[in-house]
Amino acid sequence: MIRNALEKLRFFPIFPFFIILLITVFAFLILYSISGGSFFPLCFKQLVRLILGLFVLFVGFFINQNFWKKYAYVIFFICICAIIAVSIVGKISMGAKRWLDLYFFNFQPSELMRISLVLALAKYFSTRSEDEIRKTTTLIFPLLIITLPMFFVLTQPDLGTAALFFLVGASIFFACGVQIWKFFVVLLAGIACTPIIWNMLHDYQKNRVLMFLSPELDPNGAGYHIIQSKIALGSGGFFGKGFMNGTQCRLNFLPEKQTDFVFAALGEEFGFLGCFVLIFLYSLLLLYNINVTIKTRQTFSRIVVFGLNSMLFFYICINIAMVCGILPVVGIPLPFFSYGGSALSILMFAQGLIFATDILEKTKQRLI
Repeated sequence: MIRNALEKLRFFPIFPFFIILLITVFAFLILYSISGGSFFPLCFKQLVRLILGLFVLFVGFFINQNFWKKYAYVIFFICICAIIAVSIVGKISMGAKRWLDLYFFNFQPSELMRISLVLALAKYFSTRSEDEIRKTTTLIFPLLIITLPMFFVLTQPDLGTAALFFLVGASIFFACGVQIWKFFVVLLAGIACTPIIWNMLHDYQKNRVLMFLSPELDPNGAGYHIIQSKIALGSGGFFGKGFMNGTQCRLNFLPEKQTDFVFAALGEEFGFLGCFVLIFLYSLLLLYNINVTIKTRQTFSRIVVFGLNSMLFFYICINIAMVCGILPVVGIPLPFFSYGGSALSILMFAQGLIFATDILEKTKQRLI
């Protein structure tokens, strides 16, 4: 077993791993600035979380792919139980019940559900032929896999995570060959159910949608976040105000500047150029993952890589669009960049699974 592990390490993808480290270093600069030039407490806590995240990455990297396929449904069931447990004994923070208090750290089960959702869908579709996938009855079970966690997450409430479940699931459906007309049917059904969905939303969620359309209606209340975010981004210009010179962040005008709105903090201090560099690094990582998807021959692994890369893509797009005022404000962090532990660990684990698939293909080609 040790010999196999050393063999895998020989082919470890250094370039994408270095990209992730660059993104995290970039994040530490912003956290250091937000903290007023102090390493404590934000940078120190995030460093501990990064070390844990790297450990989790290598867990995903070293465990055999067959393990994840064999126990995909079991992992999904455990995650569903964990999300139900949140509804019963979860920790309430900022008006939402999304975390389990494990004494030594708070864990958000919905983050792990994003991985298990991809694994469960990959296992299901990898055992179905193209003709079977075209049958509507074949899609009942995978639709249940998507809608079940969406329902429980919406009750927490966490609209952003529920939307991410839907988008990742729809991406996998599309990649597996589900006919386009079925997507239009779902879209039309969603539009028809809009009044019902609107009435199910909490007041603060309705306010977020209304403020997205016109934040100036309540500049000191519900629209405050997005207005200050736009001010921070716009004031940075092309080159930014300079490291540790961001007034919106340093004077605490920008809320949640270390988590959901960290991209706005980046734009203020490093300007358009800094934002472009970060997006360029993300693009390189996404392209690497796409390349792994194309090279992978095993159906289960190919769907897993595609699904995890889709998840990463939606994380990036939703957060940046939210900060720029293109989408309503939802609790989606910026991958490898936002302050926090749960999302960082899950994304590291996801990337570890992608690395493992890449190495598996490389070792197969070497044997051939």
